[in-house]
Amino acid sequence: MAVINIMEDIVKERLELFLKDSECCKCEMCKGDMLAFALNSLKPKYVNSKKGELFGRLDSGKYQNNIDIDIAVAKAIEIVSSSPHRG
Repeated sequence: MAVINIMEDIVKERLELFLKDSECCKCEMCKGDMLAFALNSLKPKYVNSKKGELFGRLDSGKYQNNIDIDIAVAKAIEIVSSSPHRG
């Protein structure tokens, strides 16, 4: 297994959940911008094994981590929505 940032998958999941209730542009370019913006404001979690991925996901499930992720995703949606690629 290659070294990966599991925060990327976690943020993608939260972003998709948030976008279900949002009326903003959901094109791939805007979603990519939202993902990048959110990830840049969060601490990465690198792992290199399935066991490390499991422990990393468990650790990121802590209450404060969930709040930090949700805030980053909400802020990313707000910022990208104010200037979407499509109109």
